[in-house]
Amino acid sequence: MKKIYSIGRFQFDSYTEYKKGLEDVKKIKYISDEMNINEPGVALRLYTLIRQKDIKFQSVIGDDYLLYLSDMLADDFKELSVQSEDSNAYLANLGRTRSPRKFAGVLCIVVAVCCFVYFIGSEVAANQKTRKMRELQESRELDKAAQYIADMINGRQSGEEQQAVPEEEYAAAGTQGEAVQMPMTILPEYVSLHEQNPDMVGWITIPGTEIDYPVTQSGSEDPYYYLDHNFNKEEDKNGSIFLDQRNSLENQDSNLILYGHNMRSGVMFGSLKEYLDESYWQEHTQIQFDTLYEKRKYDIIAVCLAKVEYQDEEGFRYYNFLNAGSQEVFEEFKANVESLNVYGDQVAMEYGDQLITLSTCNNYIEDGRMFLVARRVE
Repeated sequence: MKKIYSIGRFQFDSYTEYKKGLEDVKKIKYISDEMNINEPGVALRLYTLIRQKDIKFQSVIGDDYLLYLSDMLADDFKELSVQSEDSNAYLANLGRTRSPRKFAGVLCIVVAVCCFVYFIGSEVAANQKTRKMRELQESRELDKAAQYIADMINGRQSGEEQQAVPEEEYAAAGTQGEAVQMPMTILPEYVSLHEQNPDMVGWITIPGTEIDYPVTQSGSEDPYYYLDHNFNKEEDKNGSIFLDQRNSLENQDSNLILYGHNMRSGVMFGSLKEYLDESYWQEHTQIQFDTLYEKRKYDIIAVCLAKVEYQDEEGFRYYNFLNAGSQEVFEEFKANVESLNVYGDQVAMEYGDQLITLSTCNNYIEDGRMFLVARRVE
């Protein structure tokens, strides 16, 4: 059993990460001893120092402390909003006989307060979104841990496997010789998340990157719903990572297409542009995509640049390749991918491979797109 190191509610997979967490605890304790965080301006000063890397943290404990400061600033933000409204009322009531110098001074104060409110509001909103995403990730990990403990209790980890019905016997159980479809069971770590949002179809992770998100899929009535809605179905310009509405996990499509925004902040598929650096690609070659029902691993085999082709235009539409109905269809898709691959004209895939495509915008050209193609290896 892998050893887990803990500091309060935080867990670390290695002793090195655990030591970094301890160092962050010491820094936070020192800050608490030396500064009164409840004094006016102290929380903002600390927040700024941490954001500018003047105070450096190395673990999730430091990240959590930054979120704690942002929550304090949220309260200040509310108070400042009230003060800003009072200042605007005062400005509106200034008589024409007032000194222009005084008027300019008051105007500067109002503008400064408004700018500060806007800045803090934006920062707080971004951090709250980060906290919500972290809660989803923690929920997933907690469900995995709970299932592991349950398996330990049931003796499964000691080799006491439950006896399964052979697949051929299961198929033979149908009436009049008809095969019965094997039931699909949701993986334990995704049960509670799927209950929160039944549109969830899986989870994508690219080790060593910021990509670690639930994957959704909306219905045909609104196939682009998750372009501007998050996992909690709230309006959000970041949107979500979502599966093409035409894809079916149950039918084992040849190519699963996942979409996500190319956000400047790096969230969602904002970090995919890093794959235009070949050394980055070589260091981050694997995609872990868990469907609700099984764990899958893919190797990235092509990094491509393309553009959206309109109905009256000729061109390759990679986003329409869902299934290889024949060897000929597959070879045509492969040839087009090789022609767009930024790292050469050879792509390691064969007819019958299960593929996944990650698609996002890229402004190298008008209506530009960037897409990664990966081949399933596990």
